[in-house]
Amino acid sequence: MEVAEDIDCENKSQQQKRTRRVGLLYDQRMCKHSTPDGDSHPENPNRIKAIWNKLQSAAIPQRYTHLYIHMCVCVHTHECLAFLILMTVWCCAFFRHERTGAGYNINVPWENGQCGDADYFAVWDHILVPVAKVFNPDLIMLSAGDPVGGCRVTPYGYAVMLKKLMSFANGKIVLALEGGYNLESIASSTLSCVEVLLDDNPIHGSSEAYPFESTWRVIQAVRRKLSAFWPSLADKLPETLTNQTAPPASRRTMKNPNVISKHLEDILQDVIEPFSNLKLDGSIQDHVASNSCTWRSELSKVDIWYASFGSNLCLERFLCYIKGGQMEGMKTPFLGCADKTPPKEIVWKTFPHRLFFGRESTATWGPGGVAFLNPKSNILDKAYMCLYRITLEQFNDVLVQENVVSFPANSPLFDLTGLDSVTREEPHSLQVQLKECWYSNVVYLGKEHDIPILTMTCTKSEMDGYKSGELPLCAPAKNYVNTIARGLVEGKQLSQEAAMAYLQEASVKPLG
Repeated sequence: MEVAEDIDCENKSQQQKRTRRVGLLYDQRMCKHSTPDGDSHPENPNRIKAIWNKLQSAAIPQRYTHLYIHMCVCVHTHECLAFLILMTVWCCAFFRHERTGAGYNINVPWENGQCGDADYFAVWDHILVPVAKVFNPDLIMLSAGDPVGGCRVTPYGYAVMLKKLMSFANGKIVLALEGGYNLESIASSTLSCVEVLLDDNPIHGSSEAYPFESTWRVIQAVRRKLSAFWPSLADKLPETLTNQTAPPASRRTMKNPNVISKHLEDILQDVIEPFSNLKLDGSIQDHVASNSCTWRSELSKVDIWYASFGSNLCLERFLCYIKGGQMEGMKTPFLGCADKTPPKEIVWKTFPHRLFFGRESTATWGPGGVAFLNPKSNILDKAYMCLYRITLEQFNDVLVQENVVSFPANSPLFDLTGLDSVTREEPHSLQVQLKECWYSNVVYLGKEHDIPILTMTCTKSEMDGYKSGELPLCAPAKNYVNTIARGLVEGKQLSQEAAMAYLQEASVKPLG
């Protein structure tokens, strides 16, 4: 649990500069609790360990001398005006007040799952923040869910929402972690929020994405219902605002819509299925906690070159996959890699492969095709590619973000066996085990400084589909093509005019 509070540091009669004090409450004894019979259960100490390990890996305790750490603290206070926010499939706020409760318990019930940053930002800006300004809380307490609950809030999204709340209650905020089954998600989101509490620097990222149409409908209904208690909600939101909507929920997850529900089924199965013959001692629990990190530790020691050919030619765009967030022109943010270390080196090369644009729409860029590379080389073709030297662990996280909304982190999509296979055996490509995804074919392009070069594109069968017309070819969206051109120009490969000509040819030249 983290607590942030602003205190006066100058004479109260003067305009005061506030210095934030941040406390991190962590008790290692809580890592010893388990089910009575030692059965497997998602509510186990691994959640605490995952968060603490993430904070330690980011050197949070060491980086800030004003971070006060206590092993266990119990605080009893007098009743105060509190502002409690709960986030799960629903978004709701509960207000503790000395008056009657009508109007102080606010529920924002989503009509569908997969609500993400943009949906929560809209609720924040048009319901919670206006009410908080009038309510003027003495203390803010937050509790949040994870992707298993059906929402798609990113670490960047949590950071932005927390930043918005820090102007209330003189900065007195409590983040209480009481749930969450996706260990990587809760750990990364917690780290983002702790960094916001500790640092006044701007949050990196963008919020160009729009909410669902259903989100605006729910917000309008909640505002109408609460306007009798909170007059600031009585005004109707302008149509120029509510007309800005994202595609329906089914299209946000068009690449693999069943991932989250399948993950939830797996968790419930873990709860239901008894393990009466398995008694967990401390060492086994530690092994379970670290099991999902074993492959990461192994692959983090192996460097590869990720060869990009589409929007990732632009460094700012590629860093959205590494650090998380989004850049101008993108409609959705990304979680980023578990290891957010920037590329060690960047190299530009050309390869004898054909660049083309296929499909008709994406959740990230909207209507328009996106870049693909013919996995088969041709000496007559030429594709500009930017090589980023990253770890094989990071490559796996990029591969996941290119293809699916969520993926269990207990095993990699492309491991050392796969790397050995594509580098040694024809046809130097390997399709990872993802269904209905667009970039599931990992292709080996050779070596640079004795480090393997990998890219990801369509499969050979899909390539045949593009040639036959079974799969659509489509010109790219303006924002998308401008991002690619920007990468080529900033990488000093082509002038702006030459870059646009290169991309124009790629979008209109027939596939041979």
